[in-house]
Amino acid sequence: MKRICYIFFLSFIIFSCTFTEKPNFIKIKNVRVDKANLSKVVINADALFENLNDIGGNLELNKLEVFVNNIKVSNISTKKFKVPIKNKFSIPIKISFSPKQIFDDHKKGFLSNIFKSIKNKKVTILYKGIITYSLGDFSYDYNINYSQKIVLKKR
Repeated sequence: MKRICYIFFLSFIIFSCTFTEKPNFIKIKNVRVDKANLSKVVINADALFENLNDIGGNLELNKLEVFVNNIKVSNISTKKFKVPIKNKFSIPIKISFSPKQIFDDHKKGFLSNIFKSIKNKKVTILYKGIITYSLGDFSYDYNINYSQKIVLKKR
C-alpha cells in the first residue's frame, strides 16, 4: 500500500509540472551608454525574458553578434543564468567596441556613417545570434534578431 501511495504521489508531482515552451525573449531594455568617446563605446543593457513554465532551467547567450548601423562591432557570450519558475527575468549584457571599427572597416561608408549619426543623433543597434535554453540533458537553441535605435552619448 505504501508503494502505491509513493507511485501515486510521484506521478502527481511529475504530471502537475507544466513545461510547454522555452522562455520567451521579450526585448532589450535599460540600454545605457556608460562610455562614449573617440577610443571606446561601452553600452550596458538587459535582455528581458519570460518563463511561463513550472520548471526553471538555464539560459545562455551564445554567439550573439552586435551590429551598429549594419557594421559588426562585437560578439557577446554570457555564463549560464538560472531561469526562474513562471516569472520574468533579465540577463545583463555589456557591449564594448571602438568607434574606429565602424569607420575603418567600411572606409567608403565613413562619411555617410558620420553624417547619419550627426544628423539623426541615433544609431541602430542589431542583436543577432543564438540563445540556448537547457534543462538537464534537454537543450534548445533559438535565434534572436532584435534591433533598436539609441543615442550614442553618455547619460
